[in-house]
Amino acid sequence: MTARAVRNWWVVGALAVLAAGCAGDDGGAARSGGDTAGAAVSSQAPDTATADDTGAAADTTSGPAVGEPEAPALLAGAASASVLPTVGGTRDYLDQAPGWSDIDPNDPGVFVPAFDQGAVDVGNGSSDAAWVHDDLRATALALQADGETVIVASVDVYMIFAADAAEIERRARALLDPALAEQAHIIVAATHNHHGPDTAFSVNDEWYSLMADATAGAIAAAAADMQPARLAVATGEHRYGMTDVRDPVIVDPRLNVLAVTAADGSTIASVVQWTSHPETTLGWAPPITLTEACAAKGWSADDCSADGRYFTADYPGVLRERLQQSVGGEVLYLNGALGSQIGPGQADVWQIDDTHPIGDGVTAPEGAQPVAGATDLRTRSMGRTVAIGDQLAAAVLELFVTADPLDDVTIGWSEQPFYTRLTNIGFRVLLADGTLGWQTPTAYLCGPKPFTDDTCTSDEGRLVDDPVLTPLVDSQIREGDVLRTRLVHVDLGDVGLLFMPGELPPELVVGLPADFVTAPDAYYTEPDLHAVGADYVVPGALLDLVDESVTFTVGLGGDELGYWVPIDEVRLKCLDLVLAGGVTCQQLFDEGLLVAPDAIGGPLCRQSTDDPASLTAYRPEIAAAIVATCRYGQALGRELGEPAGHYEETNSAGWDLVDDTWAAALQLFGR
Repeated sequence: MTARAVRNWWVVGALAVLAAGCAGDDGGAARSGGDTAGAAVSSQAPDTATADDTGAAADTTSGPAVGEPEAPALLAGAASASVLPTVGGTRDYLDQAPGWSDIDPNDPGVFVPAFDQGAVDVGNGSSDAAWVHDDLRATALALQADGETVIVASVDVYMIFAADAAEIERRARALLDPALAEQAHIIVAATHNHHGPDTAFSVNDEWYSLMADATAGAIAAAAADMQPARLAVATGEHRYGMTDVRDPVIVDPRLNVLAVTAADGSTIASVVQWTSHPETTLGWAPPITLTEACAAKGWSADDCSADGRYFTADYPGVLRERLQQSVGGEVLYLNGALGSQIGPGQADVWQIDDTHPIGDGVTAPEGAQPVAGATDLRTRSMGRTVAIGDQLAAAVLELFVTADPLDDVTIGWSEQPFYTRLTNIGFRVLLADGTLGWQTPTAYLCGPKPFTDDTCTSDEGRLVDDPVLTPLVDSQIREGDVLRTRLVHVDLGDVGLLFMPGELPPELVVGLPADFVTAPDAYYTEPDLHAVGADYVVPGALLDLVDESVTFTVGLGGDELGYWVPIDEVRLKCLDLVLAGGVTCQQLFDEGLLVAPDAIGGPLCRQSTDDPASLTAYRPEIAAAIVATCRYGQALGRELGEPAGHYEETNSAGWDLVDDTWAAALQLFGR
C-alpha cells in the first residue's frame, strides 16, 4: 500500500468517526483533567517526551531510531502543554470541565473560585475569570531537514507581543540541547483566542510566566521527539462561520492543511490555517444561576455576571478535539489575515444535515434550524462554537483525503525586520504605564524615513510628559515613537509559511477582486463611510510575491501590532478638546481639511508627520490643529468614540503598517 493509500485509508475512517461523533451538537471526548502544572507537556506521537515540574522537557536530546541505515530526509516532532492557571499546583479541576463532549450549550464550565496565580482576567472579556469550559494549550511542531530546524508554536491566547515571544523563545532555548539551541529557528504565534487569559492589557505576571514555561516546555518536547516523518499538503476553501463586518467586504476563505505523519503512518501533527476571529461567544452572558458564584467572588449588582469570565479555546479547541479523536496527533491551529473584523459575528450558523447542507457556508438553506441553545441563526452559545468547530474539522478531514505528499522537503528560514511609526499615542501611554503585554519592549527614536538600524536608536525606556494626555489621564508616554517588528517566511519546498505580525486585511494577502473598481457596490454596505473602488488602495498582494504552490499565511505570527488599515482608508477622530487657538473641527471640515465632520484622513496625517515643512502652507493655528488631530485621533477615538465605521484605527499601532509591511515583503522575497 502506498503512502497516499495509507493516508487516504485512515482519513476516510476518521471522517466516519467524526460523522458519528458530531451528530447533533456534541462530539468527541473531552481532553481534560489530571495534569499538574509540572506534568503539562504531552506528545501525541510515539515515544512521548515527558516533562519536569516547570513544564520543560526532561529529555531534550533525540535523533533517528537506533539502527537507521541513513539519515532520514525529514524529522518531525510535536508536543503540547496546558496553559491554564492552576489550583493547588494542578489542573485537576479540568476533570469537571464540560469540554466539547455532550455539551450543555449554556454551560460556561466548571466554577473555579480562585487560582493559584490570583485573579486572571479574560482577554477581550471581563476581570476575574471564574469558569473553565475546556483546556487551553500551547502546541509546538519541530521540523528538521539537512541540518536546519524550525519550531513553530501556537498558543490559545489573545495575543503575544514580540518582546514576550522573545522571552518565551529564550526560555525554550535554555531547555534545548545546546547544539540545537544555537541553530534552531523558533517562532511563537497566538490563535487570537478572545476567551483566554489576558495577555495584552491586564496581564497577571505570575500566570504569564507559567504560560511561558509551559510553551517553552512544549517547544523543547517537540524537538526531543523528532523522528522520521512525511508531509502532505492540501488547500481548499471554507466559509462556514466567517464574515467581514467592515467595508470593503473581502475575505480570504482559504483552508490550508499539513499532515505530518510518522514512518508507520501514525499522525504526529495536523497543521491547520484558516481565517476567523475566535470570538464565537464574545459578549454572551451564559443564562445560569449566579447566586452562589457571586457570593463566593464578592460580585454584586451589574458585576454579578458570567459574561466574559470563562476560559475556552473557542472553535480551535473544538477542531483540536475532533481531529485528535479522528486521526490522533497534536493539532497546531494558525489563524490568518483576520483584520478588518473577519469573524463569526454576523455569520448565519445552522444545523447541518442532508436537507440543510453547508452549501457555500454563507447562505442558510430555507428552513434551516438554529443550533443547540440558539433561538435564531446568530444567537451566541457554546452550541454555535461547536457547530463552527465541527464543520471546520470535517472540512480539514476531507482535504486530508486528497492531500499531496511533499517530496524532497527542504527547510529554509528567512526574515525581514522593519521599523514602523507608532502613530497611536495610546500605545505609548500603555508602554509608559507598563500595561501593554508582559515584558518591556524597545521603542525607538528615528531620523527621517526610511527608518533603518543606522537611523534608529533605543529610547532606553525613557518617559516624557504629553501636554494633553498627561494632565488628562495622569500618565506619561514613552519617548520613542517607532517599533521594530518582522516578517518571517519558512520554506518547505513547494509549501511555505508566512508569519505576519498582526491583523492584516485579507486583501493585502490575496489581493482585491478583479471587479473591485468596476463594480464596487458588491463590496460595500456603508460606502459613505469608506474609501470606495479606485480610492481604496492596497500596494499589492503578498501571495503574488511567493513562488510556492501553498502558503500558510499566519496572522499574529511572532508579534501583534493591531489592525492594518490602508492609508487612504484611515480616518482619525477630530475632537475640539485637543484643539487650541479657537479652531474647531467644524472649521477644519469647512476648510476642506477633514474627510468627515469628525474625522481627518490618513494621507494628510502622514504628510504632516513625515514632512513637517508641508504645514507651512497653512495658517499657524490651522497647522497646529492638524498636528493635534493626527497625534491624538487614534487614542481618543478609542476612548471617546471613533468615526463611524473606523474602529480598527483605534486598535492599530500606526497608519504606516500596510505600506511598511509591503516594503518589507518586497525585500524579503527579493522583489
